Amino acid sequence: MGNYRQKLIAAALTTFAIFLGCGSDSSSGKKDILIQINNSKILLEEFNDLIKIDAYTDPEMELTDETRDQFIEYIIRKELMIQEAARLKLDSKNDFIRTIEKYWEATLIRNLLDLKSAELKKKVLITEDEIKAYYVKNKDELGHPFEEVKDRIRSILESKKMESELEVWTLSLKESADITVNKALINGK
Repeated sequence: MGNYRQKLIAAALTTFAIFLGCGSDSSSGKKDILIQINNSKILLEEFNDLIKIDAYTDPEMELTDETRDQFIEYIIRKELMIQEAARLKLDSKNDFIRTIEKYWEATLIRNLLDLKSAELKKKVLITEDEIKAYYVKNKDELGHPFEEVKDRIRSILESKKMESELEVWTLSLKESADITVNKALINGK
């Protein structure tokens, strides 16, 4: 099982490296290669995709010649560090593999929960009566007239219903699974 996971992680890392611009220039001319660091090539299209992602995550970032040059320098430094880490075979050490495994699992779970939440959100309905009942019960804590807090109450109730629906779904997964726990191993018996 561990060997399978290592192969799976290695395949994921290879795909990730290719996505980040470690592709070849066989399908495009040399003119499309914006940066080459040893054998790693970053095409203009890949660079533009990367800088768009960076600009999206930092809305205050202005795309100027200076920021592009800084981004190129950042990519070069990052790639040099990755190449050096690979040369030292740090990418095959167990700690690294476990870290990638945890990241992969966490991302997979987050994507699953996002998908399930979107599905459940379509089914969750909050009625006006539910909103009013919540307001009456929590009027002192809310401290504002009903119309001012109505949307906030709807969000609170939606979140609670979503959480409840996700818990029911999670329990159904557990009930339909074949699970065995050998507690004697934990207790050292």
